[in-house]
Amino acid sequence: MARLVVLLAIAGFAYWYWSGHSQGSLEERKADRLQENAAIMQRCIKQEERMQSAGGLAGVADVGSAGEDAQAVCARKNNLRLVDGEWYSGSQP
Repeated sequence: MARLVVLLAIAGFAYWYWSGHSQGSLEERKADRLQENAAIMQRCIKQEERMQSAGGLAGVADVGSAGEDAQAVCARKNNLRLVDGEWYSGSQP
């Protein structure tokens, strides 16, 4: 009987620890990844817009993405998609 109580206490502590600590770290990693994806998109969009404007000023129409939306080009380039205002990688929900 004493063994059962000890095993249940260990199992309860393990569940408490796993549900509190590991879940928090998963959420933090997800938030970090979303911030990283947003930074990647911001840099790419700025670069793509510079390339498009430089091509337009030079009279070359096919510089960069040939007039496509910079956001769409960068999303395709980096395998990201916009869901509820957040940039997720192609494999993330």
